[in-house]
Amino acid sequence: MNKLTGFIKISSDQDSLPSADIVFVHGLGGDARSTWHPKEKQDDDDFWPVWLGNDQLGLNIWSFGYNAKATNWKSNSSMPLFDQASNLLDCLDSRDLGKRPLVFITHSLGGLLVKKMLRSANDYDNYKGIIEQTKGIVFLGTPHTGSDLADVIDKIRIVTRTTVSVEELKAHAPQLRELNQWYTQNAPRLGIDTKVYYETQPLKGILVVDEDSANPGIAGVKPVAMPDDHISISKPKSPDSELYLSVKKFIKECLKTPGWLYNINGIEVKKNGQN
Repeated sequence: MNKLTGFIKISSDQDSLPSADIVFVHGLGGDARSTWHPKEKQDDDDFWPVWLGNDQLGLNIWSFGYNAKATNWKSNSSMPLFDQASNLLDCLDSRDLGKRPLVFITHSLGGLLVKKMLRSANDYDNYKGIIEQTKGIVFLGTPHTGSDLADVIDKIRIVTRTTVSVEELKAHAPQLRELNQWYTQNAPRLGIDTKVYYETQPLKGILVVDEDSANPGIAGVKPVAMPDDHISISKPKSPDSELYLSVKKFIKECLKTPGWLYNINGIEVKKNGQN
């Protein structure tokens, strides 16, 4: 398997009882590391998944990688985007993620993948823990709504040079809108907090995801403008950057949510190890 595909552990909490798992999910044209790296270096650990792991928040940090490059889509060597949702769900389940609080950090169409994964998990009792323990999702430049969803997908095709996957998504545009309706109606009920950021700078002359497209339509959730383009929005340059500090605060708030107790071998455990 490619070292950038599958479920990759970026860092582990040194405590025997980490408080939560953070899972990064990239979009089309990205991968498990370069999507999040300001210099797009695969062998350099100076990027924000590692910063989160080093900030003594008691977190395990993961990144889900899948074949999303243009060359892979053209040669039909990777699964269509939404088929990846079942793969992500299986990766979470096989590693027992869902026994501690979960927070997802997603970029672009990776956000749609996570919503699809949650929708699927909600339909099966054996994935109940994943639904119950998902406390928050960060959406970075993710298109959620609007009749022009196919146009947004076309813009993503231009800036990421993907092909086959785009046609698949355009063909499923009605299902994508229905998926967002499901998330909008169910995220508050399920106790899933939502944080949304959108770009304000064009990439190759194109503003891919604007405020309207980024808005999932959840009461109380206001999309936050960032001075970035569609690619750089997922690549904070330092631990002092606005995005990093904002997401870190969001994660802390998610973990303060009532019901953050997690389960180990059938026993509910608090962060301090008392049951």
